[in-house]
Amino acid sequence: MDVKEKIALLFTNLRWYEAAEYAAMALYVASVAIHWRLGIWALAILIIAAVAKMIASKKVGNLGLSKGFRYCLLMMVLYYLIYLFSIHYSNSPMGGFVVLGKKLPIILIPIFFLLSNLGYVRRKHVSALSLLLAAVLTARFCIMLAQAILDLMAGEAYKNVIQSHFDPMHYNYLALYINTAIILLFFETMRYWQQPQWRKWRWILVADIMIMVEYILIIGSRSGLLTMIMVVASLVAYLILLKEYKKGTIIALCFALFLGLNHIVTPELFSRAENTFEKMENGEDADVREDIWECGIELVEDHELIGYGNDGYWYNLFQEYVAHDLTKSYENKLNMHNQYLETLVATGIIGLVILIVMVVLPAILSLTRKYWNPVMIVFTILYSAWIFFEEGFSRQMGLLFICWWYCTLLAFAKHYPAPWWKGKTDVEHCEPPNLPTHPSLPDTKKS
Repeated sequence: MDVKEKIALLFTNLRWYEAAEYAAMALYVASVAIHWRLGIWALAILIIAAVAKMIASKKVGNLGLSKGFRYCLLMMVLYYLIYLFSIHYSNSPMGGFVVLGKKLPIILIPIFFLLSNLGYVRRKHVSALSLLLAAVLTARFCIMLAQAILDLMAGEAYKNVIQSHFDPMHYNYLALYINTAIILLFFETMRYWQQPQWRKWRWILVADIMIMVEYILIIGSRSGLLTMIMVVASLVAYLILLKEYKKGTIIALCFALFLGLNHIVTPELFSRAENTFEKMENGEDADVREDIWECGIELVEDHELIGYGNDGYWYNLFQEYVAHDLTKSYENKLNMHNQYLETLVATGIIGLVILIVMVVLPAILSLTRKYWNPVMIVFTILYSAWIFFEEGFSRQMGLLFICWWYCTLLAFAKHYPAPWWKGKTDVEHCEPPNLPTHPSLPDTKKS
């Protein structure tokens, strides 16, 4: 079966409005990975397709969404509403409404998953979305690598074609995309590993994972490298819990060997991380973020409970930059580079609690017998650590991506019990099916 036949199979037995909505979902996944501005248009198309489907089918509501995960999506809506409420006491209400416009994906994407009946989605559809993200990022890497090679052949210095020069996208946000692709590819590979008919595909997926790892190393994102190590450690721990000690050991050793070989062959790729460690050893500030966080913490001391309001803290933050001689931070109007701190300053302790619950609740539920979802657990580890270094919910480049995969991994989660727990459990069989977990687990319903 060739690729065209596989794609055609995705739309088999779908009504026209279901096919249109799924095509819009695929367009959204690809568009965001190409450029976030395209993602905005793709989101508008998706909403139009969803509304058309509701009108044509006369059905509203995602009945397959579990109650626990439904609460998680509602927490996203609540997080948006707390920013809306904070405009009332902000000294920049007009700026607050502009920020709310930028944050619209936080409320639009969960509402889509809450109201759209996605019962037609099967495992093959979810796998296709995962592989589509990886395919777009792989194509992006190949294009950028070809451009870098041409620049080197034209006499460009090596240091001018790696790290931030390699890809025009902000490297920390790009690293988030790549790490997510690594997670999805890992679970897809596990599903294909013991299926003989997919033998050649599993090695293609393994090769793609290696490309993604190399991509992160080339762009030189320190937060990306750190979170990638956390992701790999989480995946190895997952294999150990499955008592797949051999596979876990092989993956850990191969990852360490791959990093070591890269460090020997191209040590320049690790220069930013090494400079950070040297500064830490010398007792210096490892990054300007530390000074920015200090300014943000000083702001919190005056408005702990409800914060400064949506977009109401910028003047005070810039004054702190001036007071701490952070000239470049003031001139470049840098944000706080920490979503937890930004939420605390803007909406106070109340908003921070909502954010933490929104982040942690899916992982806690996914650890339970009823809602077991290892993909969501690892993704939560990834983005909860990543937003410690970036305002992921303040920029659309992060919003469009995190909100989509947050909702996708919840809405399309099949609730398997943990395989190391003995005995039968009452599994909630709901549609749509889950992203693949471990191939040894029985399929309760074949796609």
